[in-house]
Amino acid sequence: MYSNLNPTYVEYVVKKDDSLYSIAKKFKTTIAELTDVNMLTNTTIYPNQILMVPHNNNSNDYLDKYTIKEGDTFESISNKLNVDIISLGEVNDFGKVVLKEGYVINIPLKDNTYIIKENDTISSILKNTNRTLEELFDLNITPNMRIKI
Repeated sequence: MYSNLNPTYVEYVVKKDDSLYSIAKKFKTTIAELTDVNMLTNTTIYPNQILMVPHNNNSNDYLDKYTIKEGDTFESISNKLNVDIISLGEVNDFGKVVLKEGYVINIPLKDNTYIIKENDTISSILKNTNRTLEELFDLNITPNMRIKI
């Protein structure tokens, strides 16, 4: 399970079709741990419910990576990736991090969303979110989902 006897926690917003099993699998924990930490009396969860999910601070499993682009600031990265600037500070040392093009910083994993703008293309969304096409599909396409073609 966890080598850290005093885990820290991340907030997770339950999405439609989530289950305790899928959340436990995603965050490499157990259903028992989730029910214990969140004082759940059964395994029923609801969309938009906030769950505390335990994790080890030293684990990169809960971090994404972002490659600095020209002109990036912590504020612009926070806005672009919809990540709280304080959370950025918790996973990066603001005093030591250099925001130089090409450098990589940590981004706390969470349920990020992107609002599609009028002139967006798949390419521009991938560029703006620093995601690959495969990651975008994995995050948004579910089995038996219908899409227009």
